[in-house]
Amino acid sequence: MLVNRTKNIVLTEHVEIADSPWKRSTGLMFKRRYEGALVFPRVGREVFHGFFCFFPILIVCLDEQNRVKAKKILKPWAMVPVNCETVIELDARKRWEIDVGDELSWNED
Repeated sequence: MLVNRTKNIVLTEHVEIADSPWKRSTGLMFKRRYEGALVFPRVGREVFHGFFCFFPILIVCLDEQNRVKAKKILKPWAMVPVNCETVIELDARKRWEIDVGDELSWNED
């Protein structure tokens, strides 16, 4: 479950952690839609890509306290640089109640 603690709302019930090399390298590639959140812990300075992605992805960058530092849209076949502690990938076609400064929390299904 992914929760916006600042607004006290559940954003999605489904959370996956990208905790293996395979999950980290594929992310949301080859999916036509995604209802949940994909969390990438311990990111640092990295470039996320939308190669083989079929929809825009909302990249949410978090600091060490899980506060939102930035939000970026990753379009299919594009690249987006990030520099943060954690990244959360969400389907950008949906409306998410997330603003810069919000504190998020999650646990895996």
